[in-house]
Amino acid sequence: MFRKNLIILGCFVSLLFAAGNRVVAYFPYWVQYSQFTPEDVRYDFLTDIHYGYLVPSEDGSLAFADETDIPNFEKLVSLAKEKKVNIMVNIGGVGNEDAMKTVATNESACRALIVAAKEFVEKYGLTGVELDWIPKEPEDFEAFKALVDAFTKSGIVTSASVIGSVEAPALYSAEALNKLEYISVVLTDQMNESMEKVVPNSDFVFAQKVLTSYVNAGVKAENVLPVVPFYGKSFYKATGLGSAYEGVGSGNEGILSYNQLMKVFDSPDYKVSFDENTQSEVAVSAIETVVFNGIPSMKSLASFVKKNGLGGIAAYDVSGDHKHPVVSLLVTIGQVLRPDVTYNVKKK
Repeated sequence: MFRKNLIILGCFVSLLFAAGNRVVAYFPYWVQYSQFTPEDVRYDFLTDIHYGYLVPSEDGSLAFADETDIPNFEKLVSLAKEKKVNIMVNIGGVGNEDAMKTVATNESACRALIVAAKEFVEKYGLTGVELDWIPKEPEDFEAFKALVDAFTKSGIVTSASVIGSVEAPALYSAEALNKLEYISVVLTDQMNESMEKVVPNSDFVFAQKVLTSYVNAGVKAENVLPVVPFYGKSFYKATGLGSAYEGVGSGNEGILSYNQLMKVFDSPDYKVSFDENTQSEVAVSAIETVVFNGIPSMKSLASFVKKNGLGGIAAYDVSGDHKHPVVSLLVTIGQVLRPDVTYNVKKK
């Protein structure tokens, strides 16, 4: 009887995930420091929320990355359930690659991690977990596959972050990726200080090639979700795409959330344009260039996702969006992927 109920529950969860295009939002623990709270999330615009992060130890135990954020996490879970939004928790994340690798290559630690994850999911009534580990070495991909196989066999609803490059699909096992509920293809931070000249932070023409390469490698289209940035990056003394620069510009170490950018661009100091060749936005002032993704590029990628039967779009992170429906990136994405939802958009 227990096994039968488990099968029924599994079918229900699969149907829940399969219903329409996903609009996923990440809620990392550090948004508490910008006074963004679970009450600020517009749940009606979302199908899924990912909370970050749970950090694994090398023995497979789990802990919150920041225990001061536990009340926010609990509130987020409560509100997501109330609004019937799936809620996942990310295990790993940047800075925890070594721990994830250790757990993945140690059978007893892997079993312990699965037990800990199950207990956490059951305690809070979560939908499941996302394995947030980007392998660095060729041998890591076998360990990644073993970790995915172990989690999917355990019955835990599992997704996983994967590398956003054209070459990456050949490194992963398509068979393993197809066991997941979906894969989150990381398409953020293509522009950084190691680059000599300014390029888009997230080139959506490149994004289309990456997503297509995963499908061509044998990953089911409906399992593929791009993760896109809800922030831009600024570069001092740059005069546009392809230009040199002299370090980061305005913002927090050169990073500005999309909603901050909308305030900055209210001034006449910036000339904002849409670059057709990369399907991304660029803003140029007398002192800096900002590369970001705005309404035209998000609409472009969402249309590609819908046309090609991909799984949806994931936003990193939810605190970066603008609340006004006319300017909101979530609304822009939702109008393409979930047109049945009411967004209360009015013309200016």
